Order: sequence, then C-alpha cells, then structure tokens
Amino acid sequence: MDDDYKKIAAAFLVGGAVGALFALLYAPKSGRETRKDIARTARKIKKETVHLVEDTIDSVNDFTVDVKDKVSELIDQGVELSSGAKKEVIRNLDHGQKVIEKQKKRIIEALGL
Repeated sequence: MDDDYKKIAAAFLVGGAVGALFALLYAPKSGRETRKDIARTARKIKKETVHLVEDTIDSVNDFTVDVKDKVSELIDQGVELSSGAKKEVIRNLDHGQKVIEKQKKRIIEALGL
C-alpha cells in the first residue's frame, strides 16, 4: 500500500511540474507575474493534493478497519466461512474498491486531468 501512496504522490508532483512548465511557456504575462502565478498555483495544487490524499487514506483506513472487524468477528465465533460470508467479504472488498476509485476520480477532477 505504501508503494501506491508514493506513486499517487509522485504523479501529483509530476503533474504539477508539467502544468507549471506549460504555464511558463505559454503565459502572455511578464516573467515576474508568471512566476507568481506558478507559485500560487503550485501552492494551491499542493494543498488540494494533500487534502485529497488524506481523504483517500482515511477512506482506505476506514475500509480496512471495517473488513478487519468483520473478519475478526467471524474468527472469534469460530464459524467457517460459508458462501454467504464469502459473498459479504467480496462485497466489502468491492465497496472498498469503489471508494478508492471515487477518490481517484476526485483527485483527477481536482487536477483538471
């Protein structure tokens, strides 16, 4: 999971750098104004990225805790995983994947990609 977070963070940083480069190259403003705009935009992207990554991490952590609790309950009860319980675990994993995809979409929309 740590690798995934590092990849997401790296993607944001690279995206921000590419966006700043294009802004610099195509800006009709003076160099000073352009640098201020780029710095302002970079700070804004950084804040948004931090918030979105934190939200994603919180969602994943919440999902992990939920799955862990449900699995622990099953183990504590000494119940073998029936097909119904297996379906519930799969349903929870699907829900977690949807939450992750939703957060990914929010990040992409926030960055305008």
